[in-house]
Amino acid sequence: MTKIDVLLATYNGEKYVKEQISSVLNNFDKLKNSECTILISDDGSTDNTVDIIKRMSEEDPRILFLDGNKKGGVKYNFNYLIQHTDADYVFFCDQDDLWLPNKMHIFMDRFNIEEVNFNGPILVHSDLCVADNNLSPINVSMFDYQMINKSPNLAELLVSNSVTGCVMACNKKLIDGIKLSQISNSIMHDWYIALYASSFGVISFVDKALILYRQHGGNQVGAKSFSLKDVIKFSGIKDKLVNARRSVLNTRDQSALFISDFGDKLSMEKKIILESYINSFNGGVLNRMNLFFYKRVRKTSFLRNLVFFLIYVTKI
Repeated sequence: MTKIDVLLATYNGEKYVKEQISSVLNNFDKLKNSECTILISDDGSTDNTVDIIKRMSEEDPRILFLDGNKKGGVKYNFNYLIQHTDADYVFFCDQDDLWLPNKMHIFMDRFNIEEVNFNGPILVHSDLCVADNNLSPINVSMFDYQMINKSPNLAELLVSNSVTGCVMACNKKLIDGIKLSQISNSIMHDWYIALYASSFGVISFVDKALILYRQHGGNQVGAKSFSLKDVIKFSGIKDKLVNARRSVLNTRDQSALFISDFGDKLSMEKKIILESYINSFNGGVLNRMNLFFYKRVRKTSFLRNLVFFLIYVTKI
């Protein structure tokens, strides 16, 4: 029987967590020949999140609460969950969204298709429907809303993540591959896992919105539109530039972390891409222009690339 774990990291989520857990259980009911569990770790909530989870776990044995000890943030909490799963397939789950009824079934069908031709690490992810706090749709496609790359290569993933953790699932080979990594020191766990999948396996995108991605003001990341007025807005421009520079430097540091973890396993082609990007920060502008224009070390959309080009290539 196939073992499937849904990893749910919680923190002060009393308002929405019960509805989210119920939507996952509804997905379980549609899967046959599978042993399904929601594996939950709380990050020291100060509201009633843990009480709600414990009551639900008493009513349904498919809900397994690990503990409510402080982990130190969302990526540490997810890494804690990663270390506690041994499932054949692992889904990642946020506390405040709602999964549509056939999400997991569609994902498992995609895994079955990919595994026909590939016997290695596989990551499946999908689009999201951006919704307000009452789950009324704002935009039926977050990828369109945010102008996100649906099929990034490794060079593009170095500087911009387009794999959203709450709609990400991995097979055991992928999870086992990143368990001993320094994922807690990465920018974000989903980004680091996507880098691994791009380097050693397959990333497969399901072009359907399979969750309602709730926006309520307290999201860890959230969905934001990207328009011309956002770029040219002069209020707080200095802080925006500082943050943008820091973000670019963080991608360099994450690439170096990835080399430290997996450099000895990378193909020569992938290793050259990573090392070229890391070393380009100490090289000349022509070197960075070459990576940007010819090696596709760049973002999606003209506006994002304009900002990235000015900060990374010209170092304004």
